Amino acid sequence: MTAMTLSRPRHLLHSSTSILKTLKVCFTTARSCHGCEVPAILPGMKFRYTPLTPLNNLFFAIIIGSFLLLMAKWGDAAWQWTMAHMSLPVFFVGAGFAFYMSVFWLFGGAYFLLSARRAPNFLYRHKIQQERESKRRRISHGKAIARVLFNQFFGTLPVLFLVFTLLRLRGYGVDQPLPSWWAVVLQIAAMVLIEDVLFFTSHYALHQKFLFKKVHYIHHQYRESISIATHYVHFIEHLFGNLLPVFAGVVLLMPHPWVVMLWVMIVVINALHTHSGFAFPWMSYAVHHDWHHYYVNSSYSAIGLMDKIFGTDRPFDELKAKSGGSTLRHD
Repeated sequence: MTAMTLSRPRHLLHSSTSILKTLKVCFTTARSCHGCEVPAILPGMKFRYTPLTPLNNLFFAIIIGSFLLLMAKWGDAAWQWTMAHMSLPVFFVGAGFAFYMSVFWLFGGAYFLLSARRAPNFLYRHKIQQERESKRRRISHGKAIARVLFNQFFGTLPVLFLVFTLLRLRGYGVDQPLPSWWAVVLQIAAMVLIEDVLFFTSHYALHQKFLFKKVHYIHHQYRESISIATHYVHFIEHLFGNLLPVFAGVVLLMPHPWVVMLWVMIVVINALHTHSGFAFPWMSYAVHHDWHHYYVNSSYSAIGLMDKIFGTDRPFDELKAKSGGSTLRHD
C-alpha cells in the first residue's frame, strides 16, 4: 500500500506559545473533550492509519473455535475433575485470578519486549505511532509496573470475589450446565455489547473536565501507548472503567465458569493488543483505540459501536475517508 501525507491540522500552527493552547475544543460537540488538558495532537508525532481487514479478529475466532471444540469433547469431564479437586470459590476467585495474571503478563510482557527491543522487524513494522525520541515523555517502567500490580492485587482480585459473591446470591453453583456452542457464542456476543455500552459511558464520563484532570489523565500520560498501559490507570478508573464493563455481563448472564475463563482471556488479550501500539492484521483492530491516545478527543468505545451511535468517531471517520482505503500517515 502506498503512504499518503496529510497536512498538520490548522489549529496546531498557532500552538507555539503553549501546548495547552492547542486544545480549543471543550466537548461542546460530540467530537471533543470537556476541559481536557492534553493537546489533541503533539508536534512531532506520526500516526500510521491502516484500514480494517477481513483478517482482523482471526486470532479470537481461532481461540473461540478451539474452546468450543475442547468443551464439546472434554468440557463436562474436565469440569467434574476440577470440582473434585477444588471448591467453586477457589476455582472462580483463586484459579481465575491466577489465570488472568498469567494471560496478562504473558501477552503483555511479549508486547512490552517488542516495544522495547523494536525487534523482530516482521512484527515491529506494524507499529502505529512513530515519535521523535526528543519529543517523548517517557514513563518509568518501574512506575508503570508498580501501578499495574497495585490495581491487579487491590482492584481485580477483590472484584473477582465480589462478582462471585453476587453470582452465588443468584444461585450460581457447581451444577452450572455446560452450554451448547451457540449459547456460548451468544453469551460472548452479549457480553461484548454490554462491555461496549458501559466502557463508552465510563470512558466518556472520564473525559469530562474534573474527572479527566483528577483521574483519567494518568492513563493518557501514555500518548504512544504500550500494552500494560491498559492497567496504568487511577484506581477508581480501574474499578469503574476497566472492571465494571467486563464483569457486568458475567453477573447478568451467569455463564458457565469455563465461559467466564474464555471471556477473561478474550478481553485481557484484546485490551493488551489495543493498547500495544501495534496493528497486527490478524488481531482486533487496534488502530481505533490508538487513535484515541493520539488524538485524545474522540473514539471512546471499545469496539466502536457506541461511537457510531453517538457521533464521537468523526475525526477518525475523517481520517478514514482521507485514506481512501489505503495506509495513511498522519504527521
